[in-house]
Amino acid sequence: MNESTNRYDLHQEQDREDRRKHLDLISAVIGRMSAASAAAKGWAVTVVAAAFGAGTLKDQWLLYVCGLVVLAVFLYLDLRYLETEKRFRDLYDAVLTNVVPPLSMDTRSAAPSAKNPSYKSWSIWGMYVPLFVLGVTLLIASAART
Repeated sequence: MNESTNRYDLHQEQDREDRRKHLDLISAVIGRMSAASAAAKGWAVTVVAAAFGAGTLKDQWLLYVCGLVVLAVFLYLDLRYLETEKRFRDLYDAVLTNVVPPLSMDTRSAAPSAKNPSYKSWSIWGMYVPLFVLGVTLLIASAART
């Protein structure tokens, strides 16, 4: 490690190896965030479908409201996972360009990219918006019947 710049000295074999390990650590975090986001989506579909299905069978508008609240909670959780994943992707890019301290996992040390905030992600719009529209439609239909 080059002490004067606190960056990897890519002319040194040990620093190159440390940099590879650093990238592996960051990749592992990105993988965990991605898996957690997928799990949140899976649980959201399961719980919301159960709430909407029970609301339809029992004709209870309150179950639709509960489903929408649960959907909002999973949406928030998923947005947090996607945001964290994006910050670690930015850190990965910063390690590649050698602008962060060696073995740092501090995402604040990497300049955030301006591309696609998590709330604009196709995985958010493609999943949560249709479920929300369905829930509101079912809620309105149930309220109109009562």
